[in-house]
Amino acid sequence: MKQKQPTTNYRLWERGMHLGLAAFGIAAFLTGDWADDGTNSTGYLLHAYLGLSLGAVALLRVAEGLTGRRPMRFSSWSPFDRRQWELALTDLRQMARFRLPERGMHEGLAGLVQAFGLAVFAWMAATGTAMYFMVGSLSHDSYELLEEVHEIGEGLIPAYLVLHVGAVLLHSISGDPVWQRMFTLRSAARDRTLD
Repeated sequence: MKQKQPTTNYRLWERGMHLGLAAFGIAAFLTGDWADDGTNSTGYLLHAYLGLSLGAVALLRVAEGLTGRRPMRFSSWSPFDRRQWELALTDLRQMARFRLPERGMHEGLAGLVQAFGLAVFAWMAATGTAMYFMVGSLSHDSYELLEEVHEIGEGLIPAYLVLHVGAVLLHSISGDPVWQRMFTLRSAARDRTLD
């Protein structure tokens, strides 16, 4: 019988950041069309404030990725690491044989998908924040270019959500409900594992 890889539990505040990224990111994405009404409309302001909130949470996650505990640091799961890509290729081979990979958090294909999602949400937050604060100071052409660059994420966010949510569903169907690590309240003692 194959032994499962050890997993690291998410701390309560780490789960809060995940929820913040998901909630603000998806809400900002869904209200994106409302921003076309103009900078003084309620729809624009709602979209902008959701995006600014996403930016704040993304900044916290980036700070944690640079200085947080080891499993959450980017140095532990960099998409620029050759080992990460080798693990991801192994994961794809396993999936081609209808077997889900069993790895620790942020390893292999899961780590690449999570890095992609964080990059997309951070991109959208950064470009949206720039648009919000530079709306009157940029030329029309420069603002339009920034807006086009911002809208790149409109196709990437749904792609990421399909990958991420789809993977969670596949794991759950196969008897490994990984979502419970994120959405189940645990005692503080259990959250201290594998720091």
